[in-house]
Amino acid sequence: MISPEVIDKVFALAEAGGGSADVLGGLRQLWPHIHFTHCLEDELCLEKPVREGTVANVYLVNGNNHCAVITDHEPSATGFLIAEL
Repeated sequence: MISPEVIDKVFALAEAGGGSADVLGGLRQLWPHIHFTHCLEDELCLEKPVREGTVANVYLVNGNNHCAVITDHEPSATGFLIAEL
């Protein structure tokens, strides 16, 4: 489970880092047990971010069943997708 506090911290760091993929290394160092990935916001369709920002949106990812899917269910989340705006 990814706690709301971790979600808030990841969101703050993604926003501070401009939403770019450059922020992933720092996030991985802080939370090595959590999966992080990056894309551009316009690569997503109907998914709803868990946090919306001015330079990045943050999505939760569930990778428990071999295929990663975006989720809004915090208890099943295994990682984050940082979407650059």
